[in-house]
Amino acid sequence: MKWLILTVFALVIFFLILSFYYLQVDKKAAGKEKLLKKLAAERKSPQDDRVLNEKTGFMETMLGRVMDIAIIESLLISAEASISVKRFLFVSFGVGLFFILPPLLLMRNPFIMFLFLMLGFFCPAFYYIYRRNKREEGLVKQLPEAIDMIIRSLKAGQSLDGALREVGRRLPAPVGTEIRSVYDEIAMGLPFETAIRNFAGRYPRIADIKILCTTFAVQRETGGNLMKILDGLSKTIRNRFKLKMQVKALTAEGRITALILALIPVGFGLVTWLLNPEYVSILFVHPFGKKLFFLALVLVTAGFWVMRKISNIEV
Repeated sequence: MKWLILTVFALVIFFLILSFYYLQVDKKAAGKEKLLKKLAAERKSPQDDRVLNEKTGFMETMLGRVMDIAIIESLLISAEASISVKRFLFVSFGVGLFFILPPLLLMRNPFIMFLFLMLGFFCPAFYYIYRRNKREEGLVKQLPEAIDMIIRSLKAGQSLDGALREVGRRLPAPVGTEIRSVYDEIAMGLPFETAIRNFAGRYPRIADIKILCTTFAVQRETGGNLMKILDGLSKTIRNRFKLKMQVKALTAEGRITALILALIPVGFGLVTWLLNPEYVSILFVHPFGKKLFFLALVLVTAGFWVMRKISNIEV
């Protein structure tokens, strides 16, 4: 068992050091690589697809058979994470090994070790989901200001491309960064429709961005009073965001109640384990105790999910 602990500890150190190194490398090359990939995706030929498929590594091929890589890639793009899917899974596995250490040193129970491994493995995913949600919320909050700036630029006689350039230069992230990416793609040779479609594809969950991108694309093809349409869209987004904040404030009590009720069994179990470890160890050693523990875990999770759904009102 001593050698097992040392091996796991060495693997944790190795994975963490290598993960931080890869994160720094990916962060430096993220912007250039993203633009080059989009240009290559627009101009690639069937022969390029064959070459790219030949370059696909063994890990990507195996992962594609057991999970949908596109979901993870979409999450990383929406969260503006400068890390590839392969390295994201690499980091997740390293964090999972790190979470194994406490139960390996204290309890050495395979069931508990597996639970901690799964918890650690999904921690990076939870972090990027939280980061994506905060980024999307900030993007929707800034979107009316960006639309108003586009309207003012159009009234001043600028073209739509020039208006996008001004928005990307003057507004802060995240909306400034995204609009600047759209303008940079157009400046590097991508068609306007493709650049707009890429913008909408990075945030598939935000309906306001889909409407904005559709408005640009339709106006580019058929014409129309773009300033009037954008003005109505800006007012609609502002009113919707204001209503969403009001609903969030009114449902805050229900969300906090759900969190407290979900944490009470966990807190009670930890306190009991600290005061009387033998009393709680039955849940991890006895076969019937393991079933009860798994059932309690499922019921607590289901109850928390139901209460969150009740208090989460879509606007």
